[in-house]
This record gives sequence, C-alpha cells and structure tokens, in this order.
Amino acid sequence: MKSIFKYMILAVFTLGVVGCDKNDPITELGSTNGEFSAQLSVSYNNTRPAIGDSLIVTASTWQRDDKFDKIVFYETIYESFGVEIKLKHGTSINTKDIEQDNNKYSTLIMSDTIKSRGEWGKVLAQDLDKYWVTVTNNYVIRLPYTIQRLDGKYPSDNSLITKMTTSEFAILKSLLAYNITKEDYLALFPGSPSSHFTTAGSLTNVGMDNLRSQLTSQKLLEITNAVVKKGAYTVALVVDVITPTGAVTSSTPRIFENTI
Repeated sequence: MKSIFKYMILAVFTLGVVGCDKNDPITELGSTNGEFSAQLSVSYNNTRPAIGDSLIVTASTWQRDDKFDKIVFYETIYESFGVEIKLKHGTSINTKDIEQDNNKYSTLIMSDTIKSRGEWGKVLAQDLDKYWVTVTNNYVIRLPYTIQRLDGKYPSDNSLITKMTTSEFAILKSLLAYNITKEDYLALFPGSPSSHFTTAGSLTNVGMDNLRSQLTSQKLLEITNAVVKKGAYTVALVVDVITPTGAVTSSTPRIFENTI
C-alpha cells in the first residue's frame, strides 16, 4: 500500500514539474510536421526618434511546436535629397523646394539606398530561453536601436559634387549656367572674353555653352564653399522569425523619417 501511495505522489509531482514548462495550448492539441510559421508582434517605445536618438524594439513571438531557427532584426536606410551649394564668390543654388509664384518645385533630387535589409540584431534558437516570459507564455526580445546618420555613395560634404552621376552633374551645370556670378565664372575660367557676359554680368549663350561643355566636378569643387543635403533620411525596421524548415514570419516595416 505504501508503495502504491509513493507512486501516486511521484506521478503528481511529475505532472507539477511539467506544468511549469512552456505551455502552448495549441501545441497540446496535437503534433505538427514543423512547417508552421511563428506568430509575431513588434512594438517600439519611440515612434518619432530623431537622428541620434535610441529606441527599444520589442519582438514578441511564439510557435505552436516551439520550433525556431532564429529571430533576425533588419534595417533598410535610404535618403532622398536635393542640394544647397555655395561657391566662393556669391553663387548660391538650392535644387529642392524652390518657390516661385507661391509654388514649390525641385530641379535636382538624388536618391540612395545606404543599407538594404542590413542585419543589426539576431537571436539564435539555442539562446531563446533567456527571453521566455512565463506570464505571457511567449518569447519577448528587447533590443536597443540607434538612428544613426550614415552616408552611402553621396558623402555629406563638398566632395558630394564628385560623386554625382553624369546626368545629375549635367543638370547642376545647367542650373549654374543661369545663376553663377561673374566672379565665380572667372574663377573657373580665368581670362574669359567679354562675349561670355551680358552687360548685367550674367552669362550669354556663349558663356553658358562654355560652362556646360568645359566645367568638371573637380574644377567646381575647387571653388565650392559648402554643399548641404536637403531632403529626407529614412530608416525602415523589420523583424523576421524563421523556423528550422524555413518558414518566415515578417513584421510590417516600421518607417522612421527625418528631415536633413
């Protein structure tokens, strides 16, 4: 009789221990072949971070068989901008949001994808137990992320001029042809004859044609005081949960845009 009683106590104890493990009510309904995607919810504690600000990305996930390969955090960074260029002798050009007759328009906009789905955080399956939350019965992963200002193919300094494509630089030259001061033109082309200038000091068609055909980015760089990007800098964050069979659950991209 004592032996039977001992076995009953052991059975109850064993059930109690099992009850303290991860408890997924759907899993209890039956086994699967491991091809089910995970459930995923992602939140952010700062919805309008400025450049330089940090935020916490929280990914909450579970999978009916508790089968995971990894949880990966991705960033995509891109910028779209015009430029404000100032030369040494008074010439100033802004290619974005030019106002005329109460209307705004842009004459030159450049775009660049600085990072495309760059991995900035990852938790492997063998490390997931660190993130298990018994109360909510799921994994909750919180990682800090900082909005950093990065450059891609267009640097944020005067040398941006030398990284323009041929078509972009051609547009810039056309803008300069209509806006350059006589002093800046002569700094680029010393000794230019009077036929290159109107009586008001702007360029004639001869001067414009000369600028468009002869000006190089390196020559322009030599008389440039400042080049400033004017536009939008955008960060998109995504979280993927991947199972061992390759099933992927992706969060909706969260977009953070800042004016530059």
